[in-house]
Parts: sequence; structure tokens; C-alpha cells
Amino acid sequence: MRGTKASLADLKRVHDTLARDREQAERQAREDAARRARAAPVHDVDAFKKAMQAATPMKAANKVEHRRAPAPAIDHAVASRRASALGEKPAVRADAGVSDGGDVAHMLSENGTAYVRLDAAPDTARRLKRGDWRVGAELDLHGLRVEQARHAVLSFLDECLEHGIRCVRIVHGKGYGSQGLEPVLKDKVRTWLVQKPDVIAFSEAMEREGGAGALLVLMRQPEGARR
Repeated sequence: MRGTKASLADLKRVHDTLARDREQAERQAREDAARRARAAPVHDVDAFKKAMQAATPMKAANKVEHRRAPAPAIDHAVASRRASALGEKPAVRADAGVSDGGDVAHMLSENGTAYVRLDAAPDTARRLKRGDWRVGAELDLHGLRVEQARHAVLSFLDECLEHGIRCVRIVHGKGYGSQGLEPVLKDKVRTWLVQKPDVIAFSEAMEREGGAGALLVLMRQPEGARR
């Protein structure tokens, strides 16, 4: 009888041990599943797009690409008055004083595909197109309205000058996505560039680098670099 009681007690201990092990395994499984759920990728399309807004595919180092985005309406007169009231100096936009109009066709060469400032060597545009200067940064204007593109171009050039980048590529597109299939920004970009004193030349890119949809731009060497 004593032996039977001992066997039952042993079986109960084994049963309790198995039950505890099973409960612990189930708890561990639930915790593992929760961790995997937290680490799992979000499949919601909108959430995915929102998370990817900060990611920009790069074709080359230092590429800067501007995507279509709703631009906040800014009343610059109001902003200026507010800054004055606070005793602050109003920020000057990079495209301040640069106009969208004006006929620059007479300033262009190479059938309207190139430009060289008067104080630069006449063959600068040809050398630029054949790659004598390495492209250090790129700006893509696809999807931008004229005002957005103007500010993007002038800000981009200022930033490149600040970092000592002389040669850049600006992609304005060939107009395939525009109304009437006309490249809206093509002439605008040329108009803006000739008004920028730091731009000494630009040329339509080689076909493999964008062709008629892109410009290679050469800027003056920074003063510090010359010394």
C-alpha cells in the first residue's frame, strides 16, 4: 500500500512538472510571437509610403532629389513683418531677385543647348559636356511647380557652393509628363541659371546622362579653394 502511495505521489510530481513546463513554454511562445509582431514590417500601403518619404534612391553620391509635396502657403510679407517685430533679421530666400521671364536665347550657344559667361573660356561648355569636371551632386525637379523648382535650384546651388562642389547636374525633364508634352521647366531653369553670378557655364547633358532633360552646370571655384 505504501508503495502504491509513493508511486501516485511520484506521478503527481511528474504531472505538476510537465504542467509547469508546458505553461512556461506557452508563455515563452506568446512572448516570442509578440516580439515578432512588433518587429514585423507594416503592410499598410499608406503607412509604408509615409515611412519611405525620407528615403531617396541615389544614383550617385550627393544626389539631391525633390519629390512632389504639398508646399505650405507662406506669406513672405507677413513673415518679414513678424521677424521685424521680434527684432530678427528676415531670412533672404535663395531665389530672391531671380525672375522667371526674360529672353535668354541670345545668350546661349550650341543651338541653344549651352551657355558660357563672357569672362570664362569659350570652350568651357564643350569641356563640361564631355566630362572634364566630375559631377558632385544632382538635383531632380520632376513633380515640382515653377515656384518650387526655382527655389529648389537656387538653394541647391548655394548649398553646393558652400560645400565646395563646382559641377552639378540638374534634371528638369523632357516634358513627357507635362500638358502638351512641353518641358515647362526646361527654359525656366536656363533663365534662372544665367541670372546666378556664380554660374559660369552650363551644357545639355550627354544622352546617357539625361540628354535634353538635364543640364550640367559649372560654378565658380570658391575663394578659399583658389588660395
